[in-house]
Amino acid sequence: MAVKTWFCEELTGQWRQSLPIGPALVDERSDFQHIQVFETEGFGRMLVLDGKVQCTERDEFTYHEMLAHVPMLTHPKPETVVVVGGGDGGSVREALRHPSVRKATLVEIDPQVIEVARQWLPTMAAGLEPGPRLEVVTRDAAEVIGSLTPQDIILVDSSDPEGPSEVLFSGEFFRSLKAALKPDGVIALQAGSPFFFGTQIAAARRELEKVFRYVRPYLVAIPTYPGGTWCLIAASDAHDPQAMSLEELRSRRQQRALELRYYSPEVHLGSMALPEFVREL
Repeated sequence: MAVKTWFCEELTGQWRQSLPIGPALVDERSDFQHIQVFETEGFGRMLVLDGKVQCTERDEFTYHEMLAHVPMLTHPKPETVVVVGGGDGGSVREALRHPSVRKATLVEIDPQVIEVARQWLPTMAAGLEPGPRLEVVTRDAAEVIGSLTPQDIILVDSSDPEGPSEVLFSGEFFRSLKAALKPDGVIALQAGSPFFFGTQIAAARRELEKVFRYVRPYLVAIPTYPGGTWCLIAASDAHDPQAMSLEELRSRRQQRALELRYYSPEVHLGSMALPEFVREL
């Protein structure tokens, strides 16, 4: 029997996951990070940045659908969208499913991630196909966000708050997001595992509540992320994602002809019914 090679990701001595992999399809260093792509036995191709799993072909839809469609279906007619990070293309792909979107702007600091995704992760990079509705900006989002025209939706699809992503979790950056939104705009961002990053989630929520009227954490299941459960946060001054009626969410989804695999109006509302240990954070 052939000996399997296993990729292992460890989190501060508290948690470890391993997946059987083939030889690396990509193993390179950009100016910002270590980029790897592996073929796995159970999850298809897997993108790893600085040793941390970012997405796999099998389960990426859970994360990308919930990051994008909760804020976008909360908004009555999103026409302009900015995705911060997300160089794999999954969040842009989901945003462009909404027919009302005239322009989506991807702001990704590392152009090598985009090129790797286009070559090796085609199911996600479908969102990166050049077209009149998409603009790709390869610069630091913290520098770009202040020059944007006001947006309907901003999705912060960043990695954990370390290295180039650390600034994207600061109160200063959250204030710049609000300045880049229309008065009725909505943002959403990934905040981390409630099992392992509770302090991080609580800090992000506190900073967001200083800036926005409505701040709603919500949960999504992602098997290849630490703990398998991930917290996202939506925020707005005008629209409360938790106060949406089931009927209105169903109507908007039908009008936009969204055929999805994880998100549904029922899941939208249910994801905000937080377990007590998350509420206590």
